[in-house]
Amino acid sequence: MLDSKVKFFKALGDETRLTILSYLLEHSYCACDFSSLTKKDQTTVSKHLKVLVEAGILKYEKQGRNIIYSIKNGEIEALLLSLGIKDVKPCCDKQQVSGVCSVSEVCPVCKTENRINTINESADSRVEKQS
Repeated sequence: MLDSKVKFFKALGDETRLTILSYLLEHSYCACDFSSLTKKDQTTVSKHLKVLVEAGILKYEKQGRNIIYSIKNGEIEALLLSLGIKDVKPCCDKQQVSGVCSVSEVCPVCKTENRINTINESADSRVEKQS
C-alpha cells in the first residue's frame, strides 16, 4: 500500500509529467502528440508515460498503430484537479522565442497577447535610435 503511494507521488514530482497530465485532464491524447506539447523527444516522453502508467495514474489503449493515453478513472481525475494540475501547462513566458516574422499571438494558456520579438523589430528600433 505504501509503495503504491510513493510511486504515485514520485510520478507527480516532474515538470514534464505534470505537463502531460495537465493536457490529459482536457481529453485523451495519442502518445505521439506529447513530443510537440512538451518539447521533448519521443523516447523521453515514452519514459514519462511509463512512469505515470506504473503509478496507476494513466491507462492506455491501442488503436491501430497509435497508443491513446487517458486518466485512469474519475477518482484520479478529481484528485489531480484538486491538486491544481490542470493549470500546470507551460505559459507564453516560457515558450516565447525570437522568431523571424513580426506577429502578435495570443497565448492559449493565459489568453494574453504577446508580441514576438523579431529581426525586423530589432532593425526598426535601431533606425529609431539613430534618428
